[in-house]
Amino acid sequence: MDVQTLGLVVGAVLVVTLLLYVYDRRSKHLPVDVMDAAKLGVGAAAIAGGVTYAVGGDAIAEAVEAVAAAVPEQEMFTGKPEF
Repeated sequence: MDVQTLGLVVGAVLVVTLLLYVYDRRSKHLPVDVMDAAKLGVGAAAIAGGVTYAVGGDAIAEAVEAVAAAVPEQEMFTGKPEF
């Protein structure tokens, strides 16, 4: 995944989040708080960017497979549980 695609996704999510926030506040006849809008926009963009980065690209899948192959399989529970 290239940086341009990631930037477009983050930018689009940021704009849509801000528009929805402004629409919500205006429909309720409440003032728009710039700090709240910025927090919502940056938070949504950060989450969308992280998810897009994590889901996209073959390099990420190869890295995860390499780490998973390096970890030995082991039993999670041994013995009989007692309460």
